Amino acid sequence: MTDAWWKEAVVYQIYPKSFCDDNGDGIGDLAGIIKKLDYIQALGVNVIWLCPIFKSPMKDNGYDISDYSTVDPIFGDNATLDKLIAEAKKRGIKILLDLVLNHSSDEHPWFKAALADPNSRYADYYTFIEWDKSTPPNNLRSYFDCSVWTHVPNTHRWYFNSFGPEQPDLNWENPQLRQEIIDMINVWIKKGVAGFRIDAIGNLKKSPEALSVHYFAPDHEDGTASLIPWVVNQPGIDKFLNQLADNTFRPANCMTVAEIDVPEKDLYDYVGEHGYFSMVFDFSIANLDIDEQPPFTLKPITGKRLKPVFIKSQLDTQRVGWGAPYLENHDQPRSLNKFLPKGTESSLVAAKMLATFLLMQRGTPFIYQGQEIGMTNCAMSIDEHDDLHVFKLYEWGLQHNYDQQKMMSYFAARSRDNARTPFQWNSDLHAGFTSASPWLKINPNYTTINAQEQQQQADSLFSFYQQLISLRLHSEIRDILIHGTFIALEAPENVIAYRRVLKDQWVNIYCNFNDKNEKVNSHINKLYLSNIKDLNIESEHIVLNPYQAIIFK
Repeated sequence: MTDAWWKEAVVYQIYPKSFCDDNGDGIGDLAGIIKKLDYIQALGVNVIWLCPIFKSPMKDNGYDISDYSTVDPIFGDNATLDKLIAEAKKRGIKILLDLVLNHSSDEHPWFKAALADPNSRYADYYTFIEWDKSTPPNNLRSYFDCSVWTHVPNTHRWYFNSFGPEQPDLNWENPQLRQEIIDMINVWIKKGVAGFRIDAIGNLKKSPEALSVHYFAPDHEDGTASLIPWVVNQPGIDKFLNQLADNTFRPANCMTVAEIDVPEKDLYDYVGEHGYFSMVFDFSIANLDIDEQPPFTLKPITGKRLKPVFIKSQLDTQRVGWGAPYLENHDQPRSLNKFLPKGTESSLVAAKMLATFLLMQRGTPFIYQGQEIGMTNCAMSIDEHDDLHVFKLYEWGLQHNYDQQKMMSYFAARSRDNARTPFQWNSDLHAGFTSASPWLKINPNYTTINAQEQQQQADSLFSFYQQLISLRLHSEIRDILIHGTFIALEAPENVIAYRRVLKDQWVNIYCNFNDKNEKVNSHINKLYLSNIKDLNIESEHIVLNPYQAIIFK
């Protein structure tokens, strides 16, 4: 792509329901985001990614869209979105929207028409199968741990859903459907949207087996098999993705980031010179605590475990294109709980180390709302949760006799609601998020962890994020940090060390993930930033304090 402006971006992700409530109904809205644009500008970012704001019944918090052309009334209206785009532009900030193209809501007019008339053109906008049995046509399991097939009552029809029954998959084999999607995207581009995050895009092409009567070898004790090998990145998806990019993103030079776990062999097709997207999210780090673990089980992330996965992710992406590093998002728990040992999540030093680790990486870094002030996980009762995935997994666990306390402990650590608790603006009632009863529980620690307090402290985590972003975008080493190559450096097993190199210039980054001192073989010519004031130099060695991070040459 020409003018790859997005390489010089630092993205701030907003979950609109939980950011700021302007109209006093307990739910965040677009007017609330406009009210807080000065805060976002002060942080130093230059792109905002909005999670879904389109009209939706909110069964999955907006990832079930019933109208792609209209802002949901709980967030405002199209005119308010226009104002947000304009006000952000005044502050040098671009807006990304969240596109959900794999599926719609079951309340979308297309799907209602498909149910009402099996012979209508909209019936082919989705995938139906005729099956006269009471059990599903096959034993594939969805991302939400239910069958991928949902029965239409009083008929022999079943429809395919990669997530929940409320989210029927769109049939991308249909050229009319594809053109409708292209036309919709171009309307938003004309309105001034600078790009898109595309949800679950790797699911567009299904294998013939997934859509047929078939028995798959079970990988789960309930006799089901994961849909992933049969619906993700299937042969032929390139036709859909190229058509989409050629008729929308490429002509407009949009920034696009795709949610798909791409195998290394296919990465060039996705993010190479003529790739479908600007970048993709890599799940290898995000899922390091749950990959290959039994249900309701977590494996703690240590520096030792993280290091090889991180290095591989950086090198794999560097070989072919551009990446999108992140530690948090709306589908992940808070990074201070996930990447730090229990009891360390309140450590300011450790939080600053994680910030350094993220923002010095090669690629366009993504910061999730509240990450910059150190928001943490929030334990909830099952009744306090709002996450559709939690409810479906909890129901599945009860059916298979899992211990309730074990399940709730898992949700406390891994539920998506951890990241969706309302933003903690100040120590006032409801954390300054709303004047009404909030839609989701507010973390009780808002009295000590909030934006107002952090903005008043020179050594706060917020201030440190400001320094890191400024270093990346506006300092003498900005070109190295943005465009420089990534080289892994030798270091003790719990220290992640890497170098960014541009021509004959370089910068070193050392991050100690250990709660003990670590000695590294290096010397400092110039220190750019450290999360601890004191530097411990011994001869030809640097002694890193616990959770210390340094940027130097």
